[in-house]
Amino acid sequence: MKAIRSPRRSIWLRLTLLIALLLVAFSLLQGILYNTITRRQTIQRYGQTMHHDAYAISQNLSEMLAPSDYDGLDDTRFMVSEETLAPYLAMVESLTNCSVYIVDVHHDLTGYFDGVVQKLEKKQLPAYLEQSVALGFMGKTPFIQAEVDGDTRLSTCMPVMNVHSQVLGVVLLDASLRELGYSEAPAGQTLMYITLIALGVSMLLSFVFSRWFTHPISRMERVAHMLSDGDYSVRTAIRQKDEVGSLARSMDVLAQRLQAARERDEELRKQQQQFFSNISHELRTPVTVIRGSVEALRDGIVTVPAEVRAYYDQVLRESQWLQRLIHDLLELSRLQNAEFTLDSSVFNLSDLLGDVAMSTHALCDGKGVVFHCQEPLRDYAFTGDYTRLRQMLLAAADNAVKFTPAGKSVRLWLDHESPVIGIADEGAGIPEEDMPHIFDRFRSTRSANAEGTGLGLAIAGETASRHGVQIRVESKSETGTVFLFVFPTEAKPVK
Repeated sequence: MKAIRSPRRSIWLRLTLLIALLLVAFSLLQGILYNTITRRQTIQRYGQTMHHDAYAISQNLSEMLAPSDYDGLDDTRFMVSEETLAPYLAMVESLTNCSVYIVDVHHDLTGYFDGVVQKLEKKQLPAYLEQSVALGFMGKTPFIQAEVDGDTRLSTCMPVMNVHSQVLGVVLLDASLRELGYSEAPAGQTLMYITLIALGVSMLLSFVFSRWFTHPISRMERVAHMLSDGDYSVRTAIRQKDEVGSLARSMDVLAQRLQAARERDEELRKQQQQFFSNISHELRTPVTVIRGSVEALRDGIVTVPAEVRAYYDQVLRESQWLQRLIHDLLELSRLQNAEFTLDSSVFNLSDLLGDVAMSTHALCDGKGVVFHCQEPLRDYAFTGDYTRLRQMLLAAADNAVKFTPAGKSVRLWLDHESPVIGIADEGAGIPEEDMPHIFDRFRSTRSANAEGTGLGLAIAGETASRHGVQIRVESKSETGTVFLFVFPTEAKPVK
């Protein structure tokens, strides 16, 4: 037999890969969700901070304009001297980590360029900053997030107003997430370390779990090999209350049934051997007698007319017994053939009981046995093969008369509450060890019963099976035996 690979390594490897894949997938998903949520919350927090800083800067710039000049500056360009702006912008850029620009109504841009504060006229800004400036001049305070060259940039704009709420210019703050101090590297490294630790733990757990899972499987594998080798006495002895335990119990049941089947086959083989041995003996005995008688008649050894007639009678009796034996064997063979059809018709069980009672009464009279037949109080209609059912009942009745001593009684009745025909005798009873085998087809022979072939009850059992009739037997030593033939519910009472 080809060796089968042990499941432990295979399952251990599969568990390791499965757990590792699950942990990696979970870590990646967790990392993506963590970074996404963290990034979103960080951007929201930076936006609030930038908005607050822009508002403070706009207020400071408004205060840099002399309050007495507010009215006169309404129609002039917004302007603060470079001497004032340079230290101020340096301070606010250091505090906010953002690029701070001031845009006047003519869209001239003032801010740090190349390390110095410069004022650039009509400088073209990126689209997201132009959008922010436009909204600022409309009196709004936008917060815009944009992706520029693979980097996330944040911008906000705050209008600078005079006392009449006229927009003199806007303060523009612009920065990238990296400039603001945000970094995904620490979180990614932490998740990587967690994943590596989880992989190590998964290998350890998969090894432990694989031994736990595969131990009963390995046990069942060994049991399966032993069963395939013909050892049906082996059992898994696994008592787990799960699917594996259920499979193990099923395997134990299978082994038990295989062992029982082997025992039945062995018993059947022995019975068949005994049957053929007995049948051979029973056939050899009448054939020997017939041959001896015919040879004696042929050779003229027997010449007295009375003796010649006695030899002829002996040949006739042995021939009749051979004919009966062959008939019973053929009858049993027909009943065992599933394709053999019965000659079914509708009849009353009381008629069947009366027919069997007449034959049984004649048997009892011939042996000096008292016969009792109870008058049926109710009749039942049944569909079946009348002749074979009569033969079935007569087989039990014949045995009852045969094993009942003279002076004792045999009873026959039809139950008035259910379709049951009973036959009871007062014979010696059936030994307890023989009860399970009384209907075995290879059990009895002429040597055990000189008046019959020993196949009557086997034929009765097959006939009952073909008609759905249950046969119940109760027997007590030195008390007698009761045969109950329980007909199926199809037997309807007849009013």
